[in-house]
Amino acid sequence: MQPLIQCRWAPYVHTLLVWALACTRLLSQASTGLENQAGHVPIISGGAGYIHNVTGGGPTLEPQVDPALLVPFGRHVLLESRTDFTGFFQRENFTSGPFKGKVFTDVEYAQLDWLADTHAIVVGGKYLLPFGLYNERLEPIWIRNLQDPPFTASVGTRTSGSGMGLMVRGVAAQTAEMSLQYTAYYSAHSDVEQLSSARVAGGDASVFFPRSRFEIGGSAQRFLQDRHTNNSAAYLSWQPLDGSLDTKAEFDYSYFGHGYWLEAAYMLDHASSRPLIQRAQFVGRIQQVFPSHGGGNGLPHVDNTRFDFGLNYYLRDNLRLISSYGRNFNDQLNLNVWNLGVTYRFTIPLWYGGKK
Repeated sequence: MQPLIQCRWAPYVHTLLVWALACTRLLSQASTGLENQAGHVPIISGGAGYIHNVTGGGPTLEPQVDPALLVPFGRHVLLESRTDFTGFFQRENFTSGPFKGKVFTDVEYAQLDWLADTHAIVVGGKYLLPFGLYNERLEPIWIRNLQDPPFTASVGTRTSGSGMGLMVRGVAAQTAEMSLQYTAYYSAHSDVEQLSSARVAGGDASVFFPRSRFEIGGSAQRFLQDRHTNNSAAYLSWQPLDGSLDTKAEFDYSYFGHGYWLEAAYMLDHASSRPLIQRAQFVGRIQQVFPSHGGGNGLPHVDNTRFDFGLNYYLRDNLRLISSYGRNFNDQLNLNVWNLGVTYRFTIPLWYGGKK
């Protein structure tokens, strides 16, 4: 993290720096690749965004770039890594004064995947902890429908959201009616910068019904350092075949508290014949959290209830405008939360002309 430029231009200068850092990373990685024997082309993927947030009257500016590198080695091995560059700037006096903040850099995962057979993929390195729906599937800025994570997103993802060790995952059984997926992992404790993780062991399993596009599953985890505790989650996801509705729900439990969230998003692509209207998406989410033993470890210390409503507009499939309003209720203070911004998804082949 670099010292701040403490003036009224700081958020804008640092926004440009975030983008420059990401572009530098892309160019340096692109210049070192060599064609592999299988002819598969390495790519840079990922996303970028800019979020203007106002919580309780206090504005923050949050530019973000998340480049992901994917390098295949033959047909069975893949190297993948994603780095997060996020700026966080807020006013010096909460609602007045110049914006001040920092640019944070984090290697979210850096792993080697080996396709052992049709039922197992072995993963080694730093990987995202596969707990519930949010951390692996919905966290990237270009995927999530609402930019603020659920209260319980920290359950099962301490301390950094990533594990350092081994993971095995795959499809245990599959028919035309259903498929059963599984994941098992062990993470060692690490204090190494950019490779931090906690000592945990756990697993995840779900059943997916392709004809109805419905999934139900659960996660279990044992936290194996400091206070040894159990974490668990149950979740479901439903996306009807017309693709307009996206419904997800999750219940999370830990020693420090429990809670749930329910989110539904509806795209207007089937509701109107006008292309301008078809690109709009409405989102709603309700969530509650109930702390235990004083809360903490990413959970609030008092009961909270929150309602969020959002409107996203897709200028293209990979470029959208986002907006949302949320109202948070607890016994100490009720807050309004506003988000306004833009997200972008990109894919850049590192070179062309590989074998087909």
